[in-house]
Amino acid sequence: MRSRLPRNPLFRVILPLILLSGLQLPADEPAATQTPEAETRPWNLSLNGGLTIHSGNTRSHLLHGEINFDIRLDGFTLDSDLENLYGRSGSEVIQQKGRWANAFIRSLNKRLNLFGQVLLEYDSIAGITLRTTTGLGVRIDVHDNETLKTTLSTSLNGEFLNQRQPAPNQQSLRLHLSLASELTLSQTSRVEARVLYTPDLGDFCHDYRLEVDAALSLLMKKPVWITLKLQDRFNNFPLSAEIKKNDLTLITAVEIRF
Repeated sequence: MRSRLPRNPLFRVILPLILLSGLQLPADEPAATQTPEAETRPWNLSLNGGLTIHSGNTRSHLLHGEINFDIRLDGFTLDSDLENLYGRSGSEVIQQKGRWANAFIRSLNKRLNLFGQVLLEYDSIAGITLRTTTGLGVRIDVHDNETLKTTLSTSLNGEFLNQRQPAPNQQSLRLHLSLASELTLSQTSRVEARVLYTPDLGDFCHDYRLEVDAALSLLMKKPVWITLKLQDRFNNFPLSAEIKKNDLTLITAVEIRF
């Protein structure tokens, strides 16, 4: 009898990440020699932007922008990411959302870290005026080398939701469980993937969200990269019946890394 994969969507999403996190690239080639500046510089900055325009039978444009900054000081890391997406089709707004994610990481030993986060989000199409999330937990560095970085994070978060009037504001206590991998294929290509599962502890089986991010980056000429991104947002309990549960976005962008 032919075996079948489980139909649970979480299994189908998390399995590829587990396989990716288990990959080990051959270590026969010596690591590239880093310059003293690259070894000592405690910060990284990347600027990411893309614009898609269509004009013909229909007229539409989609604008994406993102800034990522991280700094490492004496066992402490701050990672800040600001992202915005805006789109129109004729006179109709079809995308208007953004997020500012801040992660605070304190190293306890080689693999274990304290993990805190502050997250601000809005999504006009989904009726979210502002969603504020704060939490504290732990992060485990499963792999941390030049070719493969994999982290598993979990935190307990308070969530405060301001939605479009006249709907009342909401508060909830949520669990955040995240698995992220970054695989360097070569000096000119890199793959990143992340899965985030966040259920409401008061309604664990019904009120949950699942976020999937995947990106392929190819170096054009330093410091310019071309990045292809996929973002999938599944909300099993949207704010109204008119809002679809799943929101899928594909992005092509130019990225400058410092």
